[in-house]
Amino acid sequence: MKATLIFDNVNDLLYSKWDEEFIERMKSLSEQHSDLDLRDGSKVSQLLSPIITSQRVMAAQFGNTYSSMQCKDDTTIVFDEWLDHIFMIISEQSVDDAQREMLDVKTFVQHICGQNINLLQSPVYRNWLSVLIDSRTKGDSIPGATGIIGESGATGAALNALKSASKQIKGQYHVMLFVGDKQLALYSSRGTEELTPPDLILMSMQCIAAQEYWEEFGSQDEDETIRLPWLSEQNSAVVQLCAGAAHAPCAPHSLHAARVAPRLVLLVLRDLQMREVGIAVNMASQILSNLRRLLLQRNLELLPTTLDALEAALKKTTDALRKNKSNANLCARLSSRMLELRKSCTTTTPLTPETTATAMHTALETVIELLKPDIPSLNLAAPLKEVKTAMAPYVDFLKIKAQRYFSMGSCGSDASSLTLHKYVEEFPGLIHFVYVDRTAGRFLAPDMADCADMLSPQTVHSIVSRCAALAREGYSAATWRRGALHSCSVLWWERRAAPARPARPARAPHPAAVRALPPPGDILNSFYRQLVELAFPNDSQGVTIKELICVHLGLLPATTAVQQARRLAHTVHELFTDNPATATDLL
Repeated sequence: MKATLIFDNVNDLLYSKWDEEFIERMKSLSEQHSDLDLRDGSKVSQLLSPIITSQRVMAAQFGNTYSSMQCKDDTTIVFDEWLDHIFMIISEQSVDDAQREMLDVKTFVQHICGQNINLLQSPVYRNWLSVLIDSRTKGDSIPGATGIIGESGATGAALNALKSASKQIKGQYHVMLFVGDKQLALYSSRGTEELTPPDLILMSMQCIAAQEYWEEFGSQDEDETIRLPWLSEQNSAVVQLCAGAAHAPCAPHSLHAARVAPRLVLLVLRDLQMREVGIAVNMASQILSNLRRLLLQRNLELLPTTLDALEAALKKTTDALRKNKSNANLCARLSSRMLELRKSCTTTTPLTPETTATAMHTALETVIELLKPDIPSLNLAAPLKEVKTAMAPYVDFLKIKAQRYFSMGSCGSDASSLTLHKYVEEFPGLIHFVYVDRTAGRFLAPDMADCADMLSPQTVHSIVSRCAALAREGYSAATWRRGALHSCSVLWWERRAAPARPARPARAPHPAAVRALPPPGDILNSFYRQLVELAFPNDSQGVTIKELICVHLGLLPATTAVQQARRLAHTVHELFTDNPATATDLL
């Protein structure tokens, strides 16, 4: 049973995605509504309104928010609030898994809608969000990280093809090739902001959604352009990429997608030159939302500092708008609304603070609309033809790779799988490992086809989930048994200036502070990013988090497992630093 719901500021259902079991459960909970059609969103809103109202009242009037509820029948309800909208997931998952999914759903909304959540009133955006949520559990990546394709011949050919094809694209851009959910090659124009790990994870999920649709509804003619129903006629859209100190999706880019071959997708991202505006207005909107909550709570102590923070954020917004040569009247309007808001909060005026805060919100909505401009046209016919020609010798090989991993759903990576298998054989009893750079959002693992008779993909996912739960409890190393399998997990820090050498924090983070962080493994990497700040306050520059998970078969002393994990970490590091072409991507 699962339902994903988003309610607007007046508790109307804005978005819903549920299964039949959820509808049956809702009917069983309310006998007087058993004859109603609960597929109508308004009926679901009525049934859930007491819970939503309770959450809003506790958060707004008492500042006592709760993020989850657990029922006797193992039903879990998790909440989150963003810009006065309530996000809710009702499922039978664990609280951590449901909260992780909640964080990802919120990231998807920011990615496709920016701060204008009301775009979900459109069936196109609702469909787009639904396919991204479905893509979240497909492919063979682990939560919060993506695998890589390390086959040198295909990688080199793909990079050369992208470099040649991109000559016909103007402006600042990124051109990418994905095989399944893995990045094969990436080429960026000079001066373009580097893509963050969450951006690459979001792009991989866009590719999964496109591949699934093309495989189900596509024709055998690979030259035919098949439109994705959630994108434009040219398979384009405006999306938001991560930027700013908050690492939130707020930098507008145009996305253009094309099918090169089955499970092989070409993506082009073009910068719309509104990054600074997006960062500033994202900050201003968050502060204004907090200010309106303080007004509801009558919390006058925090009001002056919040007003100062809002004024500083609006100053950055107007500066960015002027730099972007936007409407000068809009800048004046924002400044005027800020003066009215401050005056109403500090003196007696005919206008109440609530009224002026609403007027400010309306002014900011005008700026937010600028972040969703018309999609700039881009003719991909010539670049696509060039890429198809260059990749023709490798298409069959890559297609087999992608189909095998999608059918297995395994936590495996194609990078130098034969060599990695040789390294697995050097460690007695070791049948699988997963090496993760949590800061870069990349993971490396051997081909699971070599151990399919001993280890299932579901078992690997269960082990990875347990490692995440242990990390949230504050443990940096653990070993445990499950039947004949012995698992070992090690988490450590490194500084980029001294790779392969652990960095030691002055004081280990307090377990209670670690448990207060978001669950590990979300798209934005919130847990590991905040964990670095906890461990190295004011000294986190260049610190990365690495994780190694080893699975052994048979009896093995815990000390031996930890020693092998340490040796394996150095071995994998040495393996890829000897190959400059992949060292940067992996480590």
